[in-house]
Amino acid sequence: MNTAEPLLILTDDDRLAAHWQALGHAPVRARRIDALDSWRAAGHRLVLADLALPSAETPIWQQPAWQRNAAGLAILAASSRPNDDEGLAVLNAGASGYCHTHAPGASLGQALEVVASGELWVGRALLSRLLRLVNTRLPRLPADDWSAPLTEREREVAQLAAVGDSNPTIAATLGITERTVKAHLKAVFDKLQVADRLQLALRVHGVR
Repeated sequence: MNTAEPLLILTDDDRLAAHWQALGHAPVRARRIDALDSWRAAGHRLVLADLALPSAETPIWQQPAWQRNAAGLAILAASSRPNDDEGLAVLNAGASGYCHTHAPGASLGQALEVVASGELWVGRALLSRLLRLVNTRLPRLPADDWSAPLTEREREVAQLAAVGDSNPTIAATLGITERTVKAHLKAVFDKLQVADRLQLALRVHGVR
């Protein structure tokens, strides 16, 4: 991980802690969810949290310490058995990312960099589900309200990406190559000043 931001490793699993120790610069280890209070009070933000951390009868993202601090922290939540329903619940509780507990170090490092920068980190399947939820629950603006800087083809690509279509699906729908889809998406992100598909979907629906 390139960021020098202090990292709190929140897990009761010693083997997992050893796997995560290579992340960040001298990461701090904690075993209890209440550690979020002192971490935030010290002015730190970045947290890698094991969702299997022993707690009361409710999941850790429903614990008071999480709820008190999540809005002020950048939490990457890690699950040993990730699934979309849990991911949605964790993100709704204020996490900035959701990943597999035993993901390779390079992947975890990339995820931490993303959440440290203020962006969202989720898997492709969960992202598609989020995009479809946005598309069904929010009114969509007329294209002219958000797509003025785009070419006609860029607007078509943006509309499909914003509802969760993958690059291969967009390519097949529009009769273009995946490489061309990627080029159009890069142009769309640059022109609309968004960082990812979720931000694009929100922009299409008038949420900045």
